[in-house]
Amino acid sequence: MVNRKRIGVIGAGMAGLIATATLAKQGHQVSLFERAKYPGGTAGFYLRKGVDYPTGATISFGMEPGGPLQTLLNQAGVFLKAIPTDHSMDVVLQDRVIHIYHELDRWYEELARAFPERAKEVILFWERLHEVANVVYRISKTLISMPIPRPNEWGQLLKVMRQSPLSFFHLLPEVHWTVADAVNKYGLLDYAPFCRFLNAQLTDAAQTDISGAAWLPSAIALDIYRDGVYSVSGGFSTISQALKQRTSDLGATLYFSTTIEEALYKQSSKKWMLFTNHHESFEFDVVINASGTSIKGTAQAINAGALEANQWGAVRIDAWVPTSWVKQLGLSVDTTINPFAYQIATDIEIGEMLHDPYGAVYVTIHPSNTDRQVISISIHTPASDWLYLNTEDYRTKKEWATSALLERVERILPGFQKHAMVMRTGTPFTYQKYLLKQAVGGTPLTLYYSIFHPTSVKTRLPGWLIAGDSVFPGPGVMSAAISGFYAARAIDPSISID
Repeated sequence: MVNRKRIGVIGAGMAGLIATATLAKQGHQVSLFERAKYPGGTAGFYLRKGVDYPTGATISFGMEPGGPLQTLLNQAGVFLKAIPTDHSMDVVLQDRVIHIYHELDRWYEELARAFPERAKEVILFWERLHEVANVVYRISKTLISMPIPRPNEWGQLLKVMRQSPLSFFHLLPEVHWTVADAVNKYGLLDYAPFCRFLNAQLTDAAQTDISGAAWLPSAIALDIYRDGVYSVSGGFSTISQALKQRTSDLGATLYFSTTIEEALYKQSSKKWMLFTNHHESFEFDVVINASGTSIKGTAQAINAGALEANQWGAVRIDAWVPTSWVKQLGLSVDTTINPFAYQIATDIEIGEMLHDPYGAVYVTIHPSNTDRQVISISIHTPASDWLYLNTEDYRTKKEWATSALLERVERILPGFQKHAMVMRTGTPFTYQKYLLKQAVGGTPLTLYYSIFHPTSVKTRLPGWLIAGDSVFPGPGVMSAAISGFYAARAIDPSISID
């Protein structure tokens, strides 16, 4: 029988919520601390003047039957209806638009239409990418940790490999590949439109481009649309709200609007003391830091290399427009019909100004069942470019970035600026001020961080674990949830998937 522990979890994002629910279900005494008023982190929301603005994610992968996120939610006792989307995104290049579809045959037809100059090679490339993604995703569904910590997980991996040994055998020569290596094999490295499309997708999904993105995990990132993109009735924050309620029902203690300012390990008792901004202190056997930020007193726990690699920040505009105007554009507010997002990678001017080589602007239309439609606009930018500007330079840069983003949105949603009732711009400085971290997106899916040296949930400090998008398996809501499960299982090895 597993010894019941007192466990502190810092951060009520997807990783922290899954870890808390999983451990509380096992009977452990869990306390969850969150700096914000609401749960979810980058899969949550914030409230301004009666309007809910999503803080980031509004859709997710892994919610198909048997998908990793759906499995973890069900395991925790949360059952929500996942709404599939067939046409999930439009990628807008300078001379063409690529419609991303769920159904495989339709996607191959779209690739042939969008890239007619090299259609045969593009389809051959994607057929191989699809094969690789299927094999790697099959492993992901087993929820095997990396690095593999326990003998029984090696057994799970071998069991999956025995199901299709040839697929795994053919994968071995490609373990050390980047996406650029795969693109080059099919003679497409000099095909600029296709490479720009891949780079726009990967900068968002893998936090790096084809030259740095590891082939195996990036194959999932590029092809997982074929397994399905899902939203949730009531908005994506419904997931975090349901998990919050579930953790409470399971007996966990929740502390919102509470910041953990310092941690101290007591060698004599082998316990952790956590100190909050409310001048309170708590004692725990084990702590999971799922906040994505460093806590004073735990510097040795942080993988400094991973933090240095994760330096992408974002400029983001949150706005709302009348739903009636969206309908006038000929768009449905039902995101199962329309793309939920546009990725505009049409020019290099904005990229040069914000030091994003691909200058991809992301426009997300959030699901709505009211008379207000929330729209978010964002672009990557190095966080360090913003943090040390004087007041005047910061204001000038922020105004230019806002204007440039709005100009590009006008190209796909003409009349947006006229009809936007509220527009609020955030920068890496804003993220640092309110979230205590300026970088977004998680550790990049490079060969080093995803293949050779995946960051484990375990750290150098006794009883101190980490979870979230800065550890394996990396960026995204699904990956963060998986890392929370890994952290819970590292504390209680008896945890398994029913």
